Amino acid sequence: MAVTLAVVLMPMLGAGLAAVLAPKWRPPVALTALALTLVAAVLLVRAVLMDGAMQVRLGGDGRMIGLLSADGLGSAMLLLSAVVTLAAGVFATLQAREPTGPRASYWPLSLTLLAGLHGLFLAGDLLTAYLMLEVVAVAGAAMVAWGGGRQLLAAATRYFYAELVASITFLVGAGLVWTATDTTVIAELPGRIGDDTTALLGLALMTVALLLKVPVVPLHFWLPAAHALAPSAVSPLLSGLVVKSAFVVLLRLWAGGGAEVATPVLAQLLGALGAVAIIWGGLLALRAQRVKQLVAYSTVAQLGLLVVALPMVLAGAEGAWKGGVFHAIAHALPKAAVLMAVGLLAASLGGDTVDRLEGAAAHRPLAAFAVGIAAISLIGLPPTGGFVAKWYLVVASITTGQWWWAATIVLGSLLTAAYLARLLQRCFAAAGENHDLDAPSVPTRRGIDVVALALAASALLLGLYPTWLLGLLEVGAPLEVIARG
Repeated sequence: MAVTLAVVLMPMLGAGLAAVLAPKWRPPVALTALALTLVAAVLLVRAVLMDGAMQVRLGGDGRMIGLLSADGLGSAMLLLSAVVTLAAGVFATLQAREPTGPRASYWPLSLTLLAGLHGLFLAGDLLTAYLMLEVVAVAGAAMVAWGGGRQLLAAATRYFYAELVASITFLVGAGLVWTATDTTVIAELPGRIGDDTTALLGLALMTVALLLKVPVVPLHFWLPAAHALAPSAVSPLLSGLVVKSAFVVLLRLWAGGGAEVATPVLAQLLGALGAVAIIWGGLLALRAQRVKQLVAYSTVAQLGLLVVALPMVLAGAEGAWKGGVFHAIAHALPKAAVLMAVGLLAASLGGDTVDRLEGAAAHRPLAAFAVGIAAISLIGLPPTGGFVAKWYLVVASITTGQWWWAATIVLGSLLTAAYLARLLQRCFAAAGENHDLDAPSVPTRRGIDVVALALAASALLLGLYPTWLLGLLEVGAPLEVIARG
């Protein structure tokens, strides 16, 4: 119980201290809080592996609000968020004395975001999930806005309003489900929704809200600008973690109470939305001229892969559950590495277009190498975590007789290879005649490249040693509910 509470309370306490302390003390206090949170996350993973899923009720009977449930899915995402946020914190600390470094408000906001993410990953009831979704939305929008400038403010405003609409929609849906089933506990929903029109409407509203928060095409309108314009220390948190938070809730809903009402047509419709996102996001990334815009559209495509897993999960494929969650983790690590690395490369060369990165490897070989390793995992080549995730999804699509999802996954991987090859070709090419070597650049510390390289290498290690994570994802998985499909 103590360690379950610690992973939420530690970043909350750190955020409070970072908000009131003098600016010079904020980085060390925040990094200490992040490191302790990572230790608590590791201990929670160990406890879940040894003792199984556990629940903590914060007050009352836990049937309305305040139920925390630590299972394999939640603890795995907790560990991921603690690792990525700590890496982003170290990255921000090394940037702090540079012109492009983060402002003092970065530290309380990033810790608030982490507390919200951890509360959401552990949320065992709909109202707790709603509150944590709100914390994540407000902190995320604020972190986009603090970079300054009209474009960032406009992107952050669009982001905030999209999240606000989604949150209100989710709350209305949760209220309808509560009215019809007399419970908000997610684990108690199976068997209670049935043919009740009110409950079905509530489930539909929550699904639309979560698809907007993920987001899935055509609800992705707010993501490219917010993610492409966000500062380098913020983008890894948005693209690597924030977009996965709504997917976790969506997966819990449809693998639980939603599984009993999901018709084959509805399951295929959900998968089709993911397929469109994979293809559309890949094509836009292939055409993008700005580096972070390319990576932002890549996120749209990779998120589609998560949604494609849903029809296979609803068909009872255990591999789809593992593959979908594994992909969420295997995508976050290399995507965070790419966003850090391309930010360094763009700053060093004084430009943020793909063509401007020509010859970047000669300037910052470690950052370019990090992009290369991360690209291997994002494409899904062995022996990376991305390969393990896509292997499980492809096998699940074949075993459930839904071969078209396997074809979609392969097509998405080819598109990913195409736009990342375009990026890598520029990075490792010799500087051409049109490359302006006299253009102003922003000096950045060389040691900062190691942070991006370490995250990229972790995606490789995840593919070499996947067994522990696959075993963790079995703990508390609602396979007994979906296996009936």
